[in-house]
Amino acid sequence: MKRLSALLLAPALIAACSQSAETDGPVLSYEDAFVMAPIAGRDVTMGGIEISVEGGNVTLTGAISDIAGTVEMHTMEMNDGSMQMRPVESFEIADGETLTLERGGNHLMFFSLVEDLSAGEVANISFSFETETGETLTLEAEAEVRAQGE
Repeated sequence: MKRLSALLLAPALIAACSQSAETDGPVLSYEDAFVMAPIAGRDVTMGGIEISVEGGNVTLTGAISDIAGTVEMHTMEMNDGSMQMRPVESFEIADGETLTLERGGNHLMFFSLVEDLSAGEVANISFSFETETGETLTLEAEAEVRAQGE
């Protein structure tokens, strides 16, 4: 009987240890990462992603990519029928929320593209975050290169 009890408890203990390890601090995930193929002759393009966080608040503080010299985070708003984009230093993401960077809204800008990009390729983007306790987190994303108009 003792042996049976120990065998029955082992999976429960393993599960309990696994859960506590997974819930220490924020956990980041992403979906729908993309970069637009640039217009011919231009070395700038835009991109987007949906970043979610569970387990704590984080601040997105920057991004880098192997396809660009510089990656900036931008806001976008319409004022008197004119689109105004502005670089920002960070975006806050509350626990349980999703930050959406997309065309026509907050987005990523890629400057000084280092290579030609074609639809169907993949670009790597590395995102940096800071937690409420000052810890730095990194999220590596593979972004689909999309044709203009997609």
